[in-house]
Amino acid sequence: MGNETIIGAQLREARLNKKISLDELQQKTKIQKRYLEALETGDFDRLPGDYYVRTFIRQYAQAVGLDGNRLVAAFDGDEDQILPELPKREAPEEIQTTRTAVHEETFSRKRKQRDMVPIIVLGSIALVIILIVGYTTLQDYRSTSMIDQSKIVVENSSSTKSKSSSTSSEAASSTSTSSTSSQTSTSSTTSENQLEMNVTQVSAVETQVAVNQAKAPLELQFSGVNGPCWIGVMVGGSYVYQYTMQAGQSQSYTLPEGTTQATIVLGASDNVNIQLNKKELAFKNAAYTATKKNIQLTISYQST
Repeated sequence: MGNETIIGAQLREARLNKKISLDELQQKTKIQKRYLEALETGDFDRLPGDYYVRTFIRQYAQAVGLDGNRLVAAFDGDEDQILPELPKREAPEEIQTTRTAVHEETFSRKRKQRDMVPIIVLGSIALVIILIVGYTTLQDYRSTSMIDQSKIVVENSSSTKSKSSSTSSEAASSTSTSSTSSQTSTSSTTSENQLEMNVTQVSAVETQVAVNQAKAPLELQFSGVNGPCWIGVMVGGSYVYQYTMQAGQSQSYTLPEGTTQATIVLGASDNVNIQLNKKELAFKNAAYTATKKNIQLTISYQST
């Protein structure tokens, strides 16, 4: 290794050439801004580990139009890889000016600011008046509503006696309705608890999980234990969620509606527990000690 500074300069120059800010790049790659800054400055020790360095270099390079594999090879110390020079950005034109022009520009700017003061004051006064009128109108409306409600209560109380003869039949109907509602609630609760997960350990780094009788929305809950763990969720071949979790932290992510295939990528799988709609996902196995794991989810939903 030793090419960190060169790689960082290549990435930063490519980003500036494409006129992409770090905030925009963070949204595009789902990589935290502090890690993007560490890549650009060549301070790779600030990243969780070499696996993340390579992954983030490839994602950054793809977003700015560079060959990520060549940059990773340069990071690994492959001397056969020659990093291509990027086109330089156009230097800003130097504007020659005089002290008089600078003074006139400053004076003009201050004069415009002074001219704006009366407009701001008048606008503030108008806003205060509008707020007062609106508040007064609202209070009047509430007072009128309270009077109308009082009238309704009085009218309803006067008709209570005429309806007393039907109280027994209505009570019987209410009891029947309550019983039906109780049965519906029990059925709904039973339906929500029908989620099933069949876990198959394919290899040390791959686990397949068949999720049956799922009920949307489908939420993943992550809990950090022992130490840091990088978590990624892929849907349709692209990352929709990325996070570096520390021990003691909890995070959740709701899969897009109708998702039937998803992949959970873990950098240090022993340092995280996962639940699916509050049901434990038992992906850990003492026979497979590899920390990096890909969990393939195949989801089928309850029929409505």
